[in-house]
Amino acid sequence: MIFSPLLLTSARDCYDGHIMSMAELQARFRESEERIVELRRELTLRSAREDALRAECEALRIQVETLRAERDSQFGELRAVPGDVTAERISTLAKELAAARHDYAALLDASQVLTRRCEGLETRVAELEAANKRLVNMVWGRRSERRKDSPGQLPLEFSGEPLEPLSPEQQAVISAQTLADEAFDRELLERLAARRKARREKRARNELFPPHLERRVRTIDLPDEAKAGLKLLGIKITERLCFEKPTVFVEQIHRYEYVKAGEPEEGVKSEPAPLAIVEGCKYDFSVIAAMLAMKLAFHIPTYRQQDWFAQCGWFPSRSTVNDLFNYSVDTILPLYDQMWHLLLNQSILLGDDTRLQVLLRNALNAEELRQLKQRSSLTPVGEAGPPADTGPPGSATSYAWLYTGLDGMAEYNVFHWSLTHQNSVIDDHLATFRGTFVGDACGANARLAQRSGGRIEHASCNVHARREFVAAESNEPVLAAQAESFYSQLYDVEERSKTLTAEERHALRQRDAVPIWSRFGQWLDSAPVQRALPKSAFGQAVGYLRNQWSALQVYLRDGRLPIDNDQSEQAIRPLTVGRSNWMFLGHPRAAAGRLKLYSIVSSAHRHHLVIHDYLEDVLRRLADAQQNHPADLELGSAYLLDLLPDRWAQAHPQSVRQERLEEKQTVSDAKRARRAQRRMQARAAKAAVAQ
Repeated sequence: MIFSPLLLTSARDCYDGHIMSMAELQARFRESEERIVELRRELTLRSAREDALRAECEALRIQVETLRAERDSQFGELRAVPGDVTAERISTLAKELAAARHDYAALLDASQVLTRRCEGLETRVAELEAANKRLVNMVWGRRSERRKDSPGQLPLEFSGEPLEPLSPEQQAVISAQTLADEAFDRELLERLAARRKARREKRARNELFPPHLERRVRTIDLPDEAKAGLKLLGIKITERLCFEKPTVFVEQIHRYEYVKAGEPEEGVKSEPAPLAIVEGCKYDFSVIAAMLAMKLAFHIPTYRQQDWFAQCGWFPSRSTVNDLFNYSVDTILPLYDQMWHLLLNQSILLGDDTRLQVLLRNALNAEELRQLKQRSSLTPVGEAGPPADTGPPGSATSYAWLYTGLDGMAEYNVFHWSLTHQNSVIDDHLATFRGTFVGDACGANARLAQRSGGRIEHASCNVHARREFVAAESNEPVLAAQAESFYSQLYDVEERSKTLTAEERHALRQRDAVPIWSRFGQWLDSAPVQRALPKSAFGQAVGYLRNQWSALQVYLRDGRLPIDNDQSEQAIRPLTVGRSNWMFLGHPRAAAGRLKLYSIVSSAHRHHLVIHDYLEDVLRRLADAQQNHPADLELGSAYLLDLLPDRWAQAHPQSVRQERLEEKQTVSDAKRARRAQRRMQARAAKAAVAQ
């Protein structure tokens, strides 16, 4: 079946792991605006009150000065008054003066309190405005973190200490290395140019349609009377692509039954019924594969699937769709376990997580409800505001956990589901894993190495550390740009190492990346960075970098390790696109199964398979093994291993999207060529400055 028109429904993209939905962001944005307006109104009122108090203090001060002047004038008059009268008046005036001083001190204290409150409100308003700006950027701002250097821009040295002059031997080594890098980039550009030329020559100018597509001949000829007296010169053939609406049909299965005359004990003889996902199911594997592909690969919710099938002449009920999904979960479970088993046996594992809304449907036990009450992210269905105490909440935020292997190792994407985000969740997932886990340093990933007793080493993601400085550009543009410059140099080293072996990559990192990290550390200890406020956006970025300093450099010790967690972020991104369409998981008991199905689809998508072809074949063969030869579904069996996406792709090259692979290679080559040209321009500019 053809699903390309349905791809328009998944146009929106949103971030990861950890980015809220558009509706939540807009709601928070409106709440922040209302809060800022309220705080500004309160600040205006308190400022007016402070001005009034200051005016009153000034009036009291004038009154005190007046009383002092009157006292001085009256002292002269009192000299002519008898002593007892003078003492009485002096005592009265002293009491009035003390009372006035007390009132003045009280008003002065009140004024200072209001001043401090106004300063606090101003700080709070500034924080809320910064939060609003961040939310606006998340909703409508530029998503890409790519930064373009100016032509000829040289890498800057931010070390606070003067550089020592190089010895002749060091200068000779640097010159030789520069020449080697220049030769490497030139050879790379020549190789990429040759590959691009070969692709252009292979691609015909007339853009012929792929030869595997069915050809239906349509003959257009002159009428017989018009052809009278004419001689056929030739036949002009042109092609145009047509589209047929997908169709469904009912397959009537006629099974002939036989009996032997006079021998009823022999029973009825007939061929067995065709294989089904469960015994008695009247839906073919092709229908189930289409539903799974639409929901999990093309992000089409159930009600839109109903509309799609309705255009083909059949309107399935939602319960039918859900039942077929549940049957599929039970069928693919051995394959899911096999992928997870292979991932846990690797020495390097990448991971990420994201949020998913789940409808609870009163299906939680007392312990799960207690855990939910400790969180503030409950969202009652059909209500606004905090959840009521009259019963359990209608929905809650749950979590999807992704674990993936490196290319060339265990190339699978395995998802798990959990209701909470506790440390015990990831600890249970990785209970038998031993090696290096690459992921961000937020939430449950923090202190993973300590909790595992050293069995797991945590390599932090440099993309997350760099992203903190990108978010701080409005706060400290110069210092943030300096930090991004260091990361630009580090990623330039990674770009040059893409075609190298693990040993060669490790040597390159030790030679080029380690000195950059050393200068990065000197910059981190410099006075301008030290003066950054800890609670500012830049201060928080610096704090994140300091806390993860060692974990961010773990990749330097092993050439197989990536510098960041970008691979798992790319793998989890389609799930965030899907949740924008189907919005929520329908039941806590079904959530884990849906993510197991998604693991199979995501792994197939990673290998650029035609999803429907893969699902139909795998479901059919797994169901056959479950019903007829279950021993083939044991972990490590050849039958099960052949169903893994990478092995299945080798056995079914016709179901691999070669065009997507070629397009991906073209984009990668163009990016590498641009970076090589930029490095050559930088070296040329540096040489010109040195002369």
